[in-house]
Amino acid sequence: MKAKGFTLIELAIVIVIIGILVAIAVPRFVDLSDQANQANVDATAASVRSAYAIATVEAGGVPNCNQILGKLDGGSVSAGIWTSTDGKTTVTCTAGTPGSLTVSRGGKTATLNYNIKP
Repeated sequence: MKAKGFTLIELAIVIVIIGILVAIAVPRFVDLSDQANQANVDATAASVRSAYAIATVEAGGVPNCNQILGKLDGGSVSAGIWTSTDGKTTVTCTAGTPGSLTVSRGGKTATLNYNIKP
C-alpha cells in the first residue's frame, strides 16, 4: 500500500508561495490606510472651503475662526480647533491676512489660506 500525504518538500514549497503572496499583499493594505487618510483630509478641506464661503456671506465680509469652524458638522470646536467626532481629524484656524485653516489626519495635511479676522 502506498502512503498518502504531503512530503516535506511539498509543504516547504507551499509555505514559500504563501510567504511571497503575503509579501506582495501587505504593502498594498498599508498603502490603503494612507490613501484613506488623504481622502478624509481632502473631503474635510472641501467642507472647510464651503464653511468659509458660508461664514463670509453671513458675516458680510471677512469671518473669524469661530464663525468658520462653527459651520463644520460632525465635531466640536474648542480654542480655534475643530475636532471630528472620532477625534482623528482636526482643523486648526489661525487668524490673519492671510490666515490659514489646516486640516490634518494620520500625518496627512492640507492648508487653506484665507483672510480671517482675529
